[in-house]
Amino acid sequence: MRVLWLLLLAGTLISGCASSQARPSRVGEVGLNSAFERALSEQDKVRYTYEYNARKAGAVIRSEPPGAVVEWMNREGIWVVVGSTPTKEIVIEATGKPELFRVSREGYLPQTQWVASTGGSKNVDVMFELHQDLPYGAR
Repeated sequence: MRVLWLLLLAGTLISGCASSQARPSRVGEVGLNSAFERALSEQDKVRYTYEYNARKAGAVIRSEPPGAVVEWMNREGIWVVVGSTPTKEIVIEATGKPELFRVSREGYLPQTQWVASTGGSKNVDVMFELHQDLPYGAR
């Protein structure tokens, strides 16, 4: 009798486990954070609008002496080479948002400067005055 009771109990437990795992899962129940997904979607919309619908302007970077390397700091904080002075027109946002540029040349101290435009018909013209670095032995 005891063996029969244990078999009946085991059968009930097994059938209960099987039925609980057979239920259909619902979307968003496991592994989906809907608040995070909504925030990510909104962030993507803002980025798309900023990159493709925001007004653009041109910037020309010059230096004295010419021939310096021009770099731009991207969104991730990495310097990206965009040309040498004097540059051709570099596209920047015409929203007033400043972009950070660095100009450097061997034998001269590098300089950084924020460049911004609020639009208009004229390009932004930026001049960097580079100063000679001290010779290595003079330090």
